[in-house]
Amino acid sequence: MRTFRILCLGPLLSIALAVGGARAQSTSNSVTLSWTTPGDDSLTGTASQFDLRYSTTPITAANFLNALRWASMPAPSAPGTHQSVTVTGLNAATTYYFAIKTADDVPNWSLISNVVSKTTAAAPDTIRPAPVATLAVTGVTDSTATLSWVAVGDDSLTGTATAYDIRYSTTPITAANFTSATVVSNPPLPAAPGTSQSVVVHNLARQVTYYFAMRVRDDAGNISALSNVRNATTTDTMPPAAIRDLTAG
Repeated sequence: MRTFRILCLGPLLSIALAVGGARAQSTSNSVTLSWTTPGDDSLTGTASQFDLRYSTTPITAANFLNALRWASMPAPSAPGTHQSVTVTGLNAATTYYFAIKTADDVPNWSLISNVVSKTTAAAPDTIRPAPVATLAVTGVTDSTATLSWVAVGDDSLTGTATAYDIRYSTTPITAANFTSATVVSNPPLPAAPGTSQSVVVHNLARQVTYYFAMRVRDDAGNISALSNVRNATTTDTMPPAAIRDLTAG
């Protein structure tokens, strides 16, 4: 946290405003500021009000009143008290500048405080990948099924997703029972949207109908809706064993 020397000019002290560090935080739409409260008359008595301003351009004594005012300020406490406030409703990934003044009951206004800046965090990713709508069974054997699909994006149809969750079952798969189906091990990593991908599902039983479905996950943990569901029946190419004990009696 940055600290600044308090200067005594006029009836009130200018505040050492701080942002960052243990006593201040920022999110994608808020910044928490803290300061040490001065007195009504320099360092003595209790002041009457604060005027906190913020802007996306640097604040100076000349343009202080042109900056946006944060109305929800606490009342000044006793001199030397640490106080804080959270400014909300800010834009994500944006640098804001903050400054504050203090007034007594006359009101006599202090000089402008030090000016601090803080960049809000990036907006959280809430866009989930698009569901795969092209899942197909492109081949079966006695014990395997080959699935293919066209990759979708991280954010709907853009960007590259993080992981696939592919499952199969001997009963129809729905969104409600998807997690009860068997997980396909070692699926490929998602490729760029529009890329054709495939996986081979092993250890299936002969001449059994299986249902297949998948979901896509991005790096923020957003999960797509259920893909289309496909089914296929494995083959049975295993002939009966040869008779080895034929006798003539």
